[in-house]
Amino acid sequence: MLHIDIPTLPEFKALAAARSDACVSLYVPTSPVTDNEWPNRIAFKDLAQEALSQLQEAGADKRQMASLKEQFDHLVGRDQDDNDNNKIRKRQRKTSNALDEFWRNQANGLAVLTTPDTMRTYRLQHQPKPLAEVADRFHLTPLLRDMTSPHRILVLALSVEAVRLVHAFVNLPPAEIKVSDLPKNAEEATRRPSVHLRAPRGHLQNLEGEKVLLHKYVRKVHDALRGVLAGQATPLALAGAEPLISMFRSVNTYPYLVEEVINGNPQLLTNAQLEDAALPILDRLYARELKTVVMLYDEMKPRRATTDLSYVAHAATAGAVDQLVVDLDAVIPGVVSDIDGSVTYAASDDAETYSVVDEVAKRALCTGARVLGARQQELPNNAPLVAILRYQFGLTRR
Repeated sequence: MLHIDIPTLPEFKALAAARSDACVSLYVPTSPVTDNEWPNRIAFKDLAQEALSQLQEAGADKRQMASLKEQFDHLVGRDQDDNDNNKIRKRQRKTSNALDEFWRNQANGLAVLTTPDTMRTYRLQHQPKPLAEVADRFHLTPLLRDMTSPHRILVLALSVEAVRLVHAFVNLPPAEIKVSDLPKNAEEATRRPSVHLRAPRGHLQNLEGEKVLLHKYVRKVHDALRGVLAGQATPLALAGAEPLISMFRSVNTYPYLVEEVINGNPQLLTNAQLEDAALPILDRLYARELKTVVMLYDEMKPRRATTDLSYVAHAATAGAVDQLVVDLDAVIPGVVSDIDGSVTYAASDDAETYSVVDEVAKRALCTGARVLGARQQELPNNAPLVAILRYQFGLTRR
């Protein structure tokens, strides 16, 4: 279980709309291992100092810099090392304990978004590259992978002897879901002491008879699950062995049943072990979705798909982007017009500019596009982004 905080879409939109003379976006690779608490703090401290240096070079207001530095020092816990008297230490103890708990319970990355008046922190499932960005708005692209990838999966542990439905989470312990009318096992579902027929019983005999009884069992399991799964879009994975797996697929009507199977006897696995086996499936589902968008790009270019950043900036500003995949690590400095999306590129990344890729991703997400985060090597020709348009928008360049 990872300790992660996932921004909701309304939170993301609020962050995307935030403006300040000094918006500092820090992304720190961290370790979830408790013993790495201090290395995590030091990595954050170093990036915070880099951001303050950028602000100083840009001639930022000294009072704003002092406010930012105070917030960074507080988060890193520097006040614990000061030679304050015991009375002050007692007042700080509650806050210090909360900070210690925060740093002990990290995930694979940490996002810290700060203005002179506010600070937001998000612990991330996926590890970002170290980044300190300073502009008049927040840099939010590294949040996209965590926001848009699935964070939970259902597991149907199915065997002749038992069946259970487990809800597995990235950031929470697994939970077994109680399903009304779910048979305890094949014996209860078929009302027979055994589904293994060695001698004829009426019209049921041998292997054919077993298949009939097992089909009856999986159908009862499926019918019991329908009420629980109705209206959901959570991936469902099967844990078990043949022939039950194929039998369940033959009667399944839930559209989010995944192809991957957790093989073996699920009776031998705890809920936590099922969760450990199921969560990696989510990353592979996300990777397949990325490949699907890239394949769609190949089919729809050049009229309704493009990798041209300037063109996509125009389209995103007009709300014409349907699907977008962006390089999570791409930082291309410049400014994007709020009126028509025209791009003015900059020679260097400083406090006077921001990442054009990041701005395009924010505008696309805020206008209802499906936005995914990828690594550069996952995109065609190492482009910073791939866009699928809702309609043919102006003159497509590539």
